[in-house]
Amino acid sequence: MQYTLMLWHADHLNFDRLLTYLDAELRRLHEGGEPDYALMLDIMYYMTHYADVLHHPKEDVVFARVKAREPALGAPIDDLTRQHARLREMGETMVRELSDVLNGSIEPREQVERAARRYVDAMRAHMRAEEATILPRAERLLSDRDWIEIDAAIANFDDPLFGSKEHDRYTRLRQQIDAERGHGT
Repeated sequence: MQYTLMLWHADHLNFDRLLTYLDAELRRLHEGGEPDYALMLDIMYYMTHYADVLHHPKEDVVFARVKAREPALGAPIDDLTRQHARLREMGETMVRELSDVLNGSIEPREQVERAARRYVDAMRAHMRAEEATILPRAERLLSDRDWIEIDAAIANFDDPLFGSKEHDRYTRLRQQIDAERGHGT
C-alpha cells in the first residue's frame, strides 16, 4: 500500500519538475524567443507514454475501489477519471503539434503556447486534487488485500525516465535533469 502511494507521489513530483521545464520553454516562446521544441516534445512524449498509459490507469483502479468504499467521493472521483481522459487528449494534441513544428510545419506560436499552457495548468490542478483528496483517502480506506489485488491487476512499473533503467528515448531529457541537479536545483 505505502509503496504504491509513495511511487505516485514521486511520480507527481517528477511530473511537476517536467512541467516546470515546459513553463520555462513557454516563457521563452511568449517572450518571442526560440523555445527548445525538441525538449518540449520529449517531455510530452513521456507524459503521453508514461503518465497516460501506466500511471493514470492504475489510479483509475484505485479510484474505483475508493468510490466503492466511500460513495460520497463519487463525484470528485468521476471528475478525476474524466480529467485523465482529457489530459491524454491534450497531451496527444501537444505531441502532434510539437512534432509538426519539428518536422517543418508552420504552427502559430500562440496556438502551441495556448495548448501547452492549458496542459500544464490542467495537469498541475489535477495532481493537486489527487494529492489533497483521493490519495490520502485511499491510504485510509483500502486494505492490504485491496493493494495486493490492485498490484495484481496493474503491476508497479519502472519509470522510463526517472526509474532504474536508462531508456534511449529519454537520453536528452535525462541529461537536462542531471544538469539541473548538478547546479543545485
